Amino acid sequence: SPSRSRSPKRKAVGAGSDERVEAAVAARRAELTQARESSVGLLVRPVRTLSLFGRALSEFALTTLAQLVVSRPVVYVGFPLFLGWLITHLAFPALYAPPTCIAGSGSATAAAGGGPLYLPALYVYEFGWWLVLGILSSIGFGSGLHSGIMFLWPFVMRVVAEVEVHQSTRFNNVYNHPCLFEPYGTHGDGTDTFFNKLVLVWPAVIVWGAGTAIGELPPYFVTRAAKRAGTRSGEFETELAEAKNKTDLVSRIKVATIDFTRRNGFLGIFLLASWPNAAFDMCGMACGWLEMPFWTFFGATLLGKSLAKTTLQSAVCIWLFSPVTFAKVAAGIAAAESALPPALRVGFGAKAAAARRAIMRTFELQNRMTLSEFLGGAKMVSEESLVQKYCAVASQCGAAKGGGRYSDPDAVAAVRAVVRRVLDEYDADGNGKLSQAELQPALSSTDGRLSLGALDPGAGGLFSPANLWNGFIACLCLFFVLTIVDQIAAVRQADLDEAELAIFEAEVRDGPAEKKML
Repeated sequence: SPSRSRSPKRKAVGAGSDERVEAAVAARRAELTQARESSVGLLVRPVRTLSLFGRALSEFALTTLAQLVVSRPVVYVGFPLFLGWLITHLAFPALYAPPTCIAGSGSATAAAGGGPLYLPALYVYEFGWWLVLGILSSIGFGSGLHSGIMFLWPFVMRVVAEVEVHQSTRFNNVYNHPCLFEPYGTHGDGTDTFFNKLVLVWPAVIVWGAGTAIGELPPYFVTRAAKRAGTRSGEFETELAEAKNKTDLVSRIKVATIDFTRRNGFLGIFLLASWPNAAFDMCGMACGWLEMPFWTFFGATLLGKSLAKTTLQSAVCIWLFSPVTFAKVAAGIAAAESALPPALRVGFGAKAAAARRAIMRTFELQNRMTLSEFLGGAKMVSEESLVQKYCAVASQCGAAKGGGRYSDPDAVAAVRAVVRRVLDEYDADGNGKLSQAELQPALSSTDGRLSLGALDPGAGGLFSPANLWNGFIACLCLFFVLTIVDQIAAVRQADLDEAELAIFEAEVRDGPAEKKML
């Protein structure tokens, strides 16, 4: 087999006692493991790694997907729904026509018209959007795509900011809706409470959290299957034994996670999943190794990640992004600090406020907007309008004095420099304005939106803020793809190694097949 050709030659052991067989198999296993770790990887042997990856995907398509396609839920529910959607979408497209947005507060709804099936189809798409982003965030044995940083938490920040603008939570908060953030209530209607803000962001964060729980299943299934097959679970036991003999922080976390999971079961898993725990993969592996029932593991993980953790994270975001809530907390910090001796007062309240302004400015620059939102109903955006848009970000130009003047002239000069860079980049006809056609290249291919931060090409050329941000996102995506391919290829090679070990053990125990024939 391929694994034999890349490994050291095996030593002839011959038939013997169980101890000799176990020693020979253990030695051969160590050889195969060492060979696998050094020869599987896109950066080490790309052709072989891609070959293993392709074979694993082919087997998955022929087994798991084939079984899924002929399963009763898919046959009796999935196929009829898909065919119904396809037929109605092709024959009666008006049923899925998007609505017309109604701007202005006091409206009974944020949108009017639209096909009767538009909203049901949108809600299914919205659910799938956040669920898939959540899965991508946690799948891959600790190497998931950071979709929370890229999509979820900037969206949560924008929702909280819109509540402050409207002083109401009655506006459209469906991310993929064309009328996102259009209000349908009265300005200042008293609904802008902490709990209402939390309820407003719950749908997106809970579904995203459920996706992260689903993404934690591979370590559980792989380790449980290995334990039941009596094959690679030995590697996990060896790793655990080595961790117990070490004193470094990572080893201690491994041992503590497994012991905590073993002792506390469902409650332990729930607690480990209820906070941003980067080592949760070890919990999944421990549960698989302990052969914990699936619904015990997944139920606790789902509740912890989709409800407890995301609610905690959302509460922190609301506290951080809401100026009213933050002001109350900062006032409490200042009051507590005033009780300290003067020598111990370091101005925590003022420092926290300054840090919040910097964070708010960064996040507000990354607010995702549709083209119609950005233009505000106009056909073009002028230079002065761009200056006002950038100055409105975290009030970075100070207080407005009317006539396009602000209280901080230095900040205004910096903003004008940004606006000039934007116009130089996108103003194709040189009229000092940006039209819809000129802004099309700025729209993201992922969600069809743009942000003020992405518009600015920066003053540093290759190392401009926009290029650095895009490069950061590209690196995250590339790292995710590389690690997923490497891990799937490694699992496939491990399966091949186990098959070779079974043959090797039989030969060591009973002698080579050639000798038996003689």
